[in-house]
Amino acid sequence: MATPRRAHYAWRLAVPAQQIARIIYDGFDTFYAEFMRLTRSARAYFDAGDWLRLQQQQKTRTDLYQRFVRQTLASLMPITGRDAPDLEQWKRAHVAYAEEIAGRVDLEVAETFFNAITRKIFNTVGVNPQIEFIDDLERVHSRFLPGLTRRLGWHDDLPELLRSVLRHPRPALRWRDLDADIHYLAERIWAECPLLRDGARPDAVEVVKTLFFRPKEGYVVARIVAGQQVAPLVIPVQSLDDGMMVDGVLLDEAAMMPVFSSTRSYLFVDVPKPSVLVDFLGSLLPQLSRSELYIAIAHHRHGKSLIYRELVRYLRESDDLLVIAPGIRGLVMTVFTMPSYGNVFKMIRDEPDKPGIVRAGVEESYRDVFRGQRVGRLADTQEFEFLEFERARFDPACLEELLDKAPSQVRVDGERVVIGHAYIEEKMTPLDLYLQEAPSDESMRALDDFGTAIKELAAHNIFAGDLLWKNFGVTRFGRLVLYDYDEIRPLLDCNFRRIPPPRSHEDEMSATPYYTVRENDVFPEEWVPFVAPRRPPEWRDAFMTAHGDLFDADYWRGVQEDLVAGRLRVNLPYPSRLEGEAPS
Repeated sequence: MATPRRAHYAWRLAVPAQQIARIIYDGFDTFYAEFMRLTRSARAYFDAGDWLRLQQQQKTRTDLYQRFVRQTLASLMPITGRDAPDLEQWKRAHVAYAEEIAGRVDLEVAETFFNAITRKIFNTVGVNPQIEFIDDLERVHSRFLPGLTRRLGWHDDLPELLRSVLRHPRPALRWRDLDADIHYLAERIWAECPLLRDGARPDAVEVVKTLFFRPKEGYVVARIVAGQQVAPLVIPVQSLDDGMMVDGVLLDEAAMMPVFSSTRSYLFVDVPKPSVLVDFLGSLLPQLSRSELYIAIAHHRHGKSLIYRELVRYLRESDDLLVIAPGIRGLVMTVFTMPSYGNVFKMIRDEPDKPGIVRAGVEESYRDVFRGQRVGRLADTQEFEFLEFERARFDPACLEELLDKAPSQVRVDGERVVIGHAYIEEKMTPLDLYLQEAPSDESMRALDDFGTAIKELAAHNIFAGDLLWKNFGVTRFGRLVLYDYDEIRPLLDCNFRRIPPPRSHEDEMSATPYYTVRENDVFPEEWVPFVAPRRPPEWRDAFMTAHGDLFDADYWRGVQEDLVAGRLRVNLPYPSRLEGEAPS
C-alpha cells in the first residue's frame, strides 16, 4: 500500500500528464471542428460556382493542420517549459490521451495529431513507440458507422432508381433538367456497366450521402453491388447558372482513377469518420493505397503517417537497397529510391547547381504546389523530417552522393542514417528514359501527352519553366506529370517574345545574345532542340503537327489573353458530356 507521501507525489506527476493530454485533445478537437466547418461551408461556393472562394477555402483548409499544431505547442509551453521534455511524463500523457479519444469516430486522425505534437517536442528521429501511436491504424476501419451510405434495392425501373441516387446527397442538389439527366445515365449504364454486360443481376446501389467536390468538379459517388462483386457508379456533375447538370458517368476503376489521383487537389467530402469512407473507396479503387485515399479526401497528415508505416513495412519485408533513382541527375534535387518501392525520396541539394536557385525558394515552390490546384499535371509531395534507415540498406554509391550533395541533411550515426529533410513522391519514369524503353506507339502517345501537359498547365496560369524531358514523368497509369518545381511560376508573369532578326553577320556569329533579355523574358523558339524530338522523323512530325504552336510566342500571348479574359476551359479528369472533351 502506497504511503500518503508517495501517493501525493504520484498525483503531482499525473496532473501535468493529464493537462498535457487535455490540451492536445482540445487542440485536435478544435482543429477537426474547424476542418469540418470549412468542408461543409464550401458546399455553398460549389453550388454557386464561386470558384475563387472555393479555391481560397481549399488553401485555408490545407493550412489548418499546421496552424493548430503550432497553437497547441504554444498552449503546452507553460506546462512543458523550455527545458528538455520529461519522457516519463509524456508516456503518461500518451495513456491519458488514448483514454480521451477512445470513443471518437475519427480516432486514427486524433492519434496522428498527438504524434505530430510529440515529434515536434522531442524532435523525434524515426519513431518513438513509447509516446507515439504506432499500432496498425487500419484496425479502426473495421468499425461500421451507420449513415455513410444509403442502400437502394435494385429493380427493373432503372430510371426511378437513378432518380433516387441523384436526389440522395445532402444538402439536396438543384437540378437543371433531372429527367434528361436520368435518361442519359440509364442509357450509358445499360450499355457500359461491366456488371450488366457480364449478365450479373445487381442487388442494390449504395450511394454516399454527401457530394464529393473541388473547384469546377462535383461527384455523386455510389457503387453497384451484385453478391460479392461491386462496380463504381460515379456521376460527375457541373454547377451551371440555372442548376446542376450530370456531366458524365464513370463505371470502372480506370475511369475513376484520375478523379482520385494525387495530381489533383484534395476533395471536399463531409464525412466525420474518414476510415469508413476510405474502406468504401478502397472497394472501388484497389490499386490505390490507404495513404493515397486518405490524402485524396484531404486527410493528408494522416495519409502521410500511413506513407511512413507503409515504408516501414516495406523495409521489413524486402531486401531492396536504397539507390540513386534512374535518370539524369538533377541540378537542384538529389533523388533516391528502392527498385520495387512505389515512391521516391527527394532532397534539396545544399548548393544547387543552377544559378539563382536557393533552398528557401525551392521549399516555397513545393509548398505552393501542395496547397494549390495541381490540375492533373503536378505531382503531389509529402514533406518529411528525420527519416531513419539502417546504413546497410544504402548502396554505398547512393550514401556517398547524399553526403556529397546534401551534407547538412544527412547524418550517419553508427549503423543508422538520418535524413533531416526530404519529400516523398510517387515514383514515375522520367520521360527521357520512357522514350528509350517504350514501344514506338507508346512513345508517340507519351510525347503527345507531354505537349498536352504543358498546354494544360499554361491554361491554369502555370508555366513549368524548365521543359526538359527529364523534368516530366510517366505515372504508373501512363499520364505525363511535371515533378520539377524549382523554376515553376505564374504564366502571366512571363513576357513571351520572338527572337529579333540579326542586324549583321556579327550578330549571327555572336556567342552571346545580340538582343536585350530582361528577367521575365521567354523565347519559345529556343525550345525546339530539347522539347521536340529530333528523331525518328515520324515522332518529330507528329509532335510538330500537334504541338508546334508551343514554339510560337504568339501562342503563349494568346493563352495569357484567354487567362485574363477567363475564356479557357478546365481540363477535367473524365470525358465531359457538357464539353465533349476527351479525359485529361
